Amino acid sequence: MKKRFLPVIFYYLFFLFHSLCFSQNAEIDSLLHFLKRAPEDSTKVNTFHTLFLQFEFEDDEKAKEYLKKALELSQKIDYKKGLATTYTYLGFFAEDKGDNRQAVIHYQTSLKISEKIGDKKGVASSYNNIGAIYYAQGNYPEALKFYFAALKIREAINDKIGIAASYNNIGVFYADQNNVSEALKNHYASLKIEKEINDKYGIAASYNNIGIIYKQQGNYQEALNNYFASLKIKKLIGDKTGMAASYNNIGNIYTILGNYSDALKNQIASLKIEEEIGDKEGIALSYSNIGDLYSKQKRYKEAEEYLIKSKKLALEIGHKECLRFVYNTLADLDSAKGDFKRAYKNYKQSIFYRDSLNNEETRGKTLQSQMTYDFEKKEAIATAEHKKELENQEALAEEKSRKQKIVLLFVLVSLVLVVLFAGFIFRSLRVTRKQKHIIELQKNRVEQQKQEVEYQKHLVEAHQKEIIDSITYAKRLQQAILPSDEEIIKYLPDSFLLYQPKDIVAGDFYWMHVVPFEDLKTSNPALQAEVNEKKENNAVPQIIFIAAADSTGHGVPGAMVSVVCSNALNRAVNEFNLFDTGKILDKTRELVLETFAKSGEEIKDGMDISLLSLKFEAESSKLIALQWSGANNPLWYTQQIRSLNENTFESAKQEEVIFHEIKPDKQSIGQTENPQSFTSHNIELKAGTTFYLMTDGYADQFGGSKGKKFMHKQLEQLLKENNYHNLLNQKEILSENFENWKGNLEQVDDVTIIGIRV
Repeated sequence: MKKRFLPVIFYYLFFLFHSLCFSQNAEIDSLLHFLKRAPEDSTKVNTFHTLFLQFEFEDDEKAKEYLKKALELSQKIDYKKGLATTYTYLGFFAEDKGDNRQAVIHYQTSLKISEKIGDKKGVASSYNNIGAIYYAQGNYPEALKFYFAALKIREAINDKIGIAASYNNIGVFYADQNNVSEALKNHYASLKIEKEINDKYGIAASYNNIGIIYKQQGNYQEALNNYFASLKIKKLIGDKTGMAASYNNIGNIYTILGNYSDALKNQIASLKIEEEIGDKEGIALSYSNIGDLYSKQKRYKEAEEYLIKSKKLALEIGHKECLRFVYNTLADLDSAKGDFKRAYKNYKQSIFYRDSLNNEETRGKTLQSQMTYDFEKKEAIATAEHKKELENQEALAEEKSRKQKIVLLFVLVSLVLVVLFAGFIFRSLRVTRKQKHIIELQKNRVEQQKQEVEYQKHLVEAHQKEIIDSITYAKRLQQAILPSDEEIIKYLPDSFLLYQPKDIVAGDFYWMHVVPFEDLKTSNPALQAEVNEKKENNAVPQIIFIAAADSTGHGVPGAMVSVVCSNALNRAVNEFNLFDTGKILDKTRELVLETFAKSGEEIKDGMDISLLSLKFEAESSKLIALQWSGANNPLWYTQQIRSLNENTFESAKQEEVIFHEIKPDKQSIGQTENPQSFTSHNIELKAGTTFYLMTDGYADQFGGSKGKKFMHKQLEQLLKENNYHNLLNQKEILSENFENWKGNLEQVDDVTIIGIRV
C-alpha cells in the first residue's frame, strides 16, 4: 500500500493523551482503591473511563467491563456528559477491532447526546470521529463534510487541540486527492499549533503526514527524514499504533528505492506491532505490503499467501483502498506466473475498486463540500458588510433630512474630526512607543532564555561526559579481573574466546586460574600423601580452571556483580584450597551471599556459570583428568567418530560429529530456594574433543528475517557444521553469524563463548 491512514489514529491519540501520561501500574492500583470507597457519582464514571483507557490495548475483557459499568452508572444517575463520553469510547473500542460500522453507530449516539446538552466540543469531536471512519472506508465526500463541520465549531470556540486535529485530517484528505499545496498548507498549520501546545502525539502524526506528501512529490529523502522524525517521537511516548504506521511508511519508501531487504524488515516490524494490538486494518495493509515485496523478490508462493490473507481481512472490514492494491498486485503476480486468465480477472477487480474511489461523482461531491464551507464563511462576511451599508444609508438619509443645518453641521463635524484625528495620531504614537518597548523587553527575554538553554546544554554535555568517562574507567577496572588473551593462549593454545559486551561494561565475565600442584594444600591426609609422593617423583602436574559466567543484569550493575563473583571464585581456590569444581561453586555461592548480606538488604543478584577443570602432567603436558560443574549454564562438547590418527578435522563430515551436552544444576550462584550441593562431572578423556563454555546471550539474540531469537538448537547446529574448522576460524564464523543475524536490531545481552580443543 502507499500509505497508512492516519486520521482515525491521530484524533484518537489527541483525546487519550491526558489519560495515558501516568505510570500504568501505580495508576491502576490507585484507581481500583478509589472505586472501593467512591460514591455513585460523575467522578466514579470518569474513573471507569480512565480504567478503560488503561486496559484498552492490554485486556479486552476488562476494557469492555469498565465501559459497561460506566454506561450503566451514567444512565442511572442521568449523567449526560459521561454517557456521551462512554459512547465515544465504545466507538474507539469498536474501531480498534476493525468494526467500523459499529463505531459509527456509537459516535452518532454520542453526537446526539452532545447536541442535546449543548456541548460544542463534544459535537465537534463526534463529527471528527465519524469523518475519520468514512475516510478509512473510502467515502471521501462524507469524510470531508464531517471534517469541515468539526473545524467550523472548533474555530468558533478556539479549541486549539481540535483545530490542529482538523487541519491534519483535511491535509491528509487533500494529499489523497493529489492537491499538494493545500495538503502541505494544512499539515504545517497543524504542526505549528501542536508545537505551541507541546503535543508530542500530534507532532509525530504531522511529521508522518508531511512525509507522505513529500513521497507523492518524489522527494524520497525528505519523506524518510520526516518518517524517522515521527518514529523517534512515537518510540519516546510508547505509541505502538503510530510506530506500526511509521514502520509501514518507511518500508514503502525503501520499496520505491528498490531496497527490498530493508523494506521487508520494516513491514514485518509493522505487522508484529499490529498483531500485538489487534489492529485489523493495519494487519490487512501490512499483509498486502509484505506480499508485494515477496512478489518483487520473485518469492511467488510466499507473496500469494500474504496477499490472500490481506484480501480476506480487507473484505471483512470493508477497506476499498487495500482491496484495490491487493487485486492489482495479484494480477501482476499471476502474469509473472503465466496465469493470464486469473490475472485479467484480478485486474478487473482492481479497476472496480479504483473507480469506486476516484470517479467523477466522488470528486464532484468533494469540491461541493469545499465550496459549501467557503460559501458559508463568505456569506457571513457579506451579511456583516450589508448590515453596515444599511446603517450608513440610514445615517445619510437622516443627514439629508436636515438640509437647512448642513453648513453648521459641516463646520462642527470638521472641527470634531480634526480634534479626533489629532488625538488618534497622539494615541498611535504612544501605542507605537509602548509596543517598541515591549518588543525590546521580549527580545532581551528571548536572548536570556537562549543563554540559559545554552548553559543547560553545556551542563548536560558535561555531566554526560563525566558519566561516560566513569563507565569507561569502570571498564578498565573490570578488564583487570579478566585474564589476558596472552595468558589464555599460553596455557590453552588450541582455544578461542568470543566476548562481546552489550554495553561499555558487562555482566558477563570469563575466569581463569592456574594452580601448580606443588602449591596445593589439603586437610585430607591421603590426598596430601599423594601430593608429596608426586613431588618426590618429580611428577608435578598442574590444574587449569576456566569458566564463562553470566552475572545478574548487564551494564554497570552487572559489572559490579561480576567483580563480587570473580573475587569469590578466587577466594574459593586460593584461600580455601578447593579444587573440586562442585565444591568450588558451593563455596563461591556461600561467599557471594556473605558479601551481599553485609548491605543489610535482601539482594537476589548472583550469576550463572560453566566451570571446567583441566588437570595436566607437568613433565609431559599430558591431560590426565577433566571435571566440570555448572549453575544454569550447560557444557557442550563435540567428538569425531574417527580418531585423529585415521582422519583430520578438515576432512571430517558433519554426520561424523557426535554432540554431547552435560546439563547444569538448575540453581544459580546466589539466593536460591532449597539450595543443593553442585554436582561434579568427571569427563572421559578422548583426543580431538572440543568443549564449549557459554552464557545465554548468543542464543537469546533477536534477529533474522522475522526478528526471532537465535535459540540454543540453532547454535548447536552451527557448531556441529563448523566443527572441522580450527578454533580461530570457528570464532570468526560465530562472530560473523551473530552480526548477520542481529542486523539492525539492538544487542539484547552480553555474549561469551569459550572454545577449547584437547
